[in-house]
Amino acid sequence: MPARIPRACRHRGCAKTTVHRSGYCPDHINTGWEQHQQGKSRHERGYGVSWDKLRPIILKRDKHLCQEHLRQGIPVPATTVDHIKPKAQGGTDDHDNLESLCWPCHRTKTAKEKRN
Repeated sequence: MPARIPRACRHRGCAKTTVHRSGYCPDHINTGWEQHQQGKSRHERGYGVSWDKLRPIILKRDKHLCQEHLRQGIPVPATTVDHIKPKAQGGTDDHDNLESLCWPCHRTKTAKEKRN
């Protein structure tokens, strides 16, 4: 198998190149996720023990089905629980503000929220 072609590091302003599959040079290899989440752990972001207890309750309530697909009449298994109104915009962990989603729907919804 041929060696990978060196590419510019994905870190803004870095002039180094890398062949690592993440796209980051050795100096920035783990900084992409930290910047996205401001370097906080899941517990610091509010997803600790209480979230671990709440998540299965919501999945069971929604019968482990993706609510976005269900609105379209398509039953698809849910793997995540998402805030309808994001916590970053003042959303809470109330049951009314949570819904079960499949991973593609969760990823799409999160991407739309980041653009707004």
